[in-house]
Amino acid sequence: MNSYIVMQGETFIEEKRLGILKAAMKDKAGTTPHSWERVKSLKKGDRTFHYVKGQLVAVGTIQEDAQEVDGGSTTGFWSAPCEYLELDDPIDIGSHIDILVGHLPIKYAAFQPDGNGNSGYLYPCNESLTLAFLALLAASKWQQIEQLEFSYDAIRTEKYNSMTAWMMDTEYLVRKKLSDFKELFTKRQMERWGASCAICGTDNKALLKAVYSKPWKDSMDAERVDAANGVILCANHAALYENGQIAFTGAGTLRISPALSEQASTFGLKKYMRIAANDENVEYFRWHRNNLFNG
Repeated sequence: MNSYIVMQGETFIEEKRLGILKAAMKDKAGTTPHSWERVKSLKKGDRTFHYVKGQLVAVGTIQEDAQEVDGGSTTGFWSAPCEYLELDDPIDIGSHIDILVGHLPIKYAAFQPDGNGNSGYLYPCNESLTLAFLALLAASKWQQIEQLEFSYDAIRTEKYNSMTAWMMDTEYLVRKKLSDFKELFTKRQMERWGASCAICGTDNKALLKAVYSKPWKDSMDAERVDAANGVILCANHAALYENGQIAFTGAGTLRISPALSEQASTFGLKKYMRIAANDENVEYFRWHRNNLFNG
């Protein structure tokens, strides 16, 4: 199950009435924007968050896989049936952007850091961002009530039942995906790096962590379990890597940020140290240096 943010604007009322998501295959210039083409990836069970004029106004569930309609013609489009659940109290994104911004990917983010929406139609919504949305929905609708622990028998109205069930199911599926993927990623990382810190060699499993070079929020599903997309490090070195204080070249040579240089020896770090990198690490290490490294 994947989640998406739908930037609908003027199309929301009509698409909600029809119970669909829809995007043309070509724009007026004959090209296909990425946010339109993404519609063809929608699968039955995917979750949607609907954004209109600065606010989250509805959530939804895709009912069937997306289909091509009149494919190959100038009027061709992708369409997927969607069950909409409109919110009683829309959530203003700008008012909560400080909570959401840390979960936004560097590429293909639906929102700008100031809370404004980006142009386009359909954007990916990674699992951490989905959980942040769920927390805002809970705070807005039920506030201090532990709504996700209610049993279905305790829910009285049909609308309340539908929204609560949607939130319960969505959170369960998201957390299960996170757990399953990260368990597999850690297993592959442990095998790849010999269950020890790639920098200092510590093999105490209580201190080891499988860290991503390209973070979860910026990765596709295949990258989230790719053994090449990360490294096994001890707690100190993992924190430094995740916060961009250290990085690696494609050959595995350590790079130290200027801000850390005076304390590098405290963490057992020296210039030109190398880890056992291979060719598969190159692309991910480069992404980390270009986007996260403070050097």
